[in-house]
Order: sequence, then structure tokens, then C-alpha cells
Amino acid sequence: MNRLGSILVLLCLAVSGSAAAASKDDAYLVNKRDFKKTYKVVALAPVDADPYLEMPDSVAAMLEQEVTARLQKRGYTVIPSSVLAGIRKTMEGQVGGLQHPETGEVDLAKQQAVREHAFRELWFQQQFDALATIRVTVHAVPMESDRVEWDGTKQKLTYEGRGKKYSAKVAVSSVSVAIFDSANKPLYLYYGGLEPLMYRKQEQLEPLTADRFFLDEKRIRKAAQIAVSPI
Repeated sequence: MNRLGSILVLLCLAVSGSAAAASKDDAYLVNKRDFKKTYKVVALAPVDADPYLEMPDSVAAMLEQEVTARLQKRGYTVIPSSVLAGIRKTMEGQVGGLQHPETGEVDLAKQQAVREHAFRELWFQQQFDALATIRVTVHAVPMESDRVEWDGTKQKLTYEGRGKKYSAKVAVSSVSVAIFDSANKPLYLYYGGLEPLMYRKQEQLEPLTADRFFLDEKRIRKAAQIAVSPI
């Protein structure tokens, strides 16, 4: 089994909770009315995902488009993620890149330092009120008879061969949108269900390979729309 498959199987074995959809009122971690009065300009961070999902750049663009459209429709001014991405790129150059010169692996400590400094520089350079992050995350949720419901969506697992439908835990992905103030205080957090990451092969759950993720544009855009629907 590949690394992705091992991660998904371990996730389902280890996680007992679910990513069940919360009330839209719970999305706000501060008073909703105060949020709308105080935070008028929102900057976006580059869209991120768990690395083993191998998210294409085109998918990141779709997610940002949907979040931007919703924020603008609700009267917010949006600073695109390209602004922060440019700051990060400049800082990466200043530290000689993120990869170790001998191993070629990313220096995680250096990467984290660059991100922290880039956030501070963004606040210094731009006039805005809050920072929004968009991320594709992985959860384990209950499956009943090949159907799974989580984070505002209902979907059916694909299957191969004969076999009885049964109940289990299955790995799924969601789009999360989180918004923070200048002191990194969380203001908003909500999820939109994206897609199952496993399929049923006869009577066994098997991980999908990464090349089978992110194939349904309608589903991708809908997940982002759910994640910002309380706004």
C-alpha cells in the first residue's frame, strides 16, 4: 500500500469523531453583527491542502474564486492571495530558498519562519482587517450503506465488484475557511464537504489514488460555497 493509502487507513482507525455539519450560527467565533461592522477588508492566504492530496493549482484557483465571489457579494473588499504569495517568494529568496542544499528536502523550520514573517509583512504593507485561509483537510466520518454525509454534503462511495453494503468509517476531504484578526484571534471557521477519499472493493474499503481526487469541478466549487455560506 502506498503512503497515501496508509495515511487514510490509519486515519479511519484512529479517529472516532466525525466532521458533521455544524449550524451556520456556530461558524462565527465572535458576534456576527460585530464581525460585519468591524472587518470590511479581507486578505486571502494562498490555498493550502494536506500535501499527500497532491492538489493541482487549478483547484486552488477554483476555491479562491468561489470564496472571493461570496465575500465580494456580501460587501467585503478582498485582497487576493497573490499578494501574500509574492511576499513569501521574496522572503524565500532572502533566506536562500527552503530546500536543504544537500538533501533537497524542504527545511520545515525555515518554511515556518518564512510564513510567519510573511504574515507580519503583509499586515505592514496592506490596509486590511482580517486574514482568511482556505485549506483542504482530511477527516474520518461514518459511512452507512455506501453513503456518507458530512459538512453540508451527501455523497455515495464508488464501488467495484459484488459485495454487501455495510457501515464503517471512511476518509473524506473538506474545504475549510478560517478568518483571523491581526492578533491571530479566530473569528470564523466553517467547512464544506468535498469528496470521499476511499471506495468499496467488494466488501473492503480501499484508498483512492491521488490521481482520482479533484476530478469533479462542480463538487469542488460547491464545497467552497458551503464553507462560506454563513457569510
